[in-house]
Amino acid sequence: MTLANPFAPAPKIKAMINIGATMDIPTGYWQTGQYGQKILNGGLAPFTGVTSIGNNGKSTFMHWMVLTALSRIACQSYTFGSTYDTEYSASEDRITQLSEQLEFFKEHPIFDNEYWRISTPDQYPGNKWFKALKDFIAAKEKDKANLVDTPFLDRDGKLMRILVPTFGELDSLTEFTTEADARIMDDNELGESGANTLFARSGLIKSRMISEFQPLCSRGSHFLSVVAHLGKEVNMATGPMPAVQSKTLQFLKNGDAIKGASKKLTFLSNNCWLITGLVPYINQNTKLAEFPHQGVESKPGDTDLNILTVRQIRGKAGGTGYSLELIFSQSEGVLPSLTEFHHIRSNKYFGLVGSNQNYHLALYPDVALMRTTVRDKIATDPLLQRAVNITSELLQLKYYHRQFADIWVEPEELYKGIKEKGYDWNQLLATRGWWTINDDTHPVPFLSSVDLLRMNAGQYHPYWLEDDKRTTKEKKK
Repeated sequence: MTLANPFAPAPKIKAMINIGATMDIPTGYWQTGQYGQKILNGGLAPFTGVTSIGNNGKSTFMHWMVLTALSRIACQSYTFGSTYDTEYSASEDRITQLSEQLEFFKEHPIFDNEYWRISTPDQYPGNKWFKALKDFIAAKEKDKANLVDTPFLDRDGKLMRILVPTFGELDSLTEFTTEADARIMDDNELGESGANTLFARSGLIKSRMISEFQPLCSRGSHFLSVVAHLGKEVNMATGPMPAVQSKTLQFLKNGDAIKGASKKLTFLSNNCWLITGLVPYINQNTKLAEFPHQGVESKPGDTDLNILTVRQIRGKAGGTGYSLELIFSQSEGVLPSLTEFHHIRSNKYFGLVGSNQNYHLALYPDVALMRTTVRDKIATDPLLQRAVNITSELLQLKYYHRQFADIWVEPEELYKGIKEKGYDWNQLLATRGWWTINDDTHPVPFLSSVDLLRMNAGQYHPYWLEDDKRTTKEKKK
């Protein structure tokens, strides 16, 4: 008798979209592309949860992740995103403000070009919004014209094809209601026993909906991010739970619970982020912002610049329980490059050469930096941005992806070794480290931080460079 496995295999890779700001490497794995290049599959996953207490940056953090991912797909193909705003708090002005921090949307205004829409329960009660989502994904699946190439390889060694990614936000799940919920509230006064059934019924509806989110999003290449509020566990019969009790999730504090949302949000999401802190980033000597804008007057105690600390409380593609510090501006949102700079500076000035006051990047030695000038220099110098990005990823590779330990080197050694091999660092820095759809047609060449380590070790040569290591190959038409 010959045994044969009767079960059809799932796709080899569940694509995640790179977003930067130290969030890609901890959430992802490295894949080998058709040219031998190493591509990181990490960042924004198809189904993402975000939770925290009120007024702690949840929505802005989510907007930054989704808008960044959207911009990296929209530069190659038309796509779009939307917010289902159950709290009536989202605004086009705020989304526009945050989107304009991204290069693509500076040239392509997000609402003028139909890249984003905001809906509220005035347009759709919760049940009809969910039906509209399912109908959209079903229609998306039927049209083969929506299939696009990724740089990842499928089981047959061919470029893996997916439906063009689309994006959505639900803000918040906690306040999500249906038409039936509204009828119960209309039929019962506050405090009436009939209203108590609303909470149990609402929980069952949300649980069922969340169970459908994961297969819908994965099948339809729809990247959905969901916000839910964090509060204290409450027993409806007896009130607040005792201080000492079992945890609802390993990396939540005792007594904490995600409110108005099924526990399935943390069980079924690909990644679930808990915002544990949002504190002003103030220089202790000057009492001004740690990284100020040049020529912009600042007052002592200015709270625009903050450290936003996020913890991964559920991660299905990477580790769980680790924390990341993101630099967060209340006016500009998450600042990815400044976050990466903060990451290396706060880790013993990794990859920085000089004193603690005056220094330069080992990978970009010609630009002098200081705490008071780095913010504006990073914002205006793409090569500096890229050097900071690579340096930060090198540091993360050291402790998140030990499979490259045999070729990992310090930035100073990497710079010297690659230069000695005849490569031009300015040319190597004029690259991108993130993948996109129809990747080969993007005008900026791809080069990952792992590929740089492999180049230094003599294991790789960029596929877009001629053998002279200086001439860029002409793209095939």
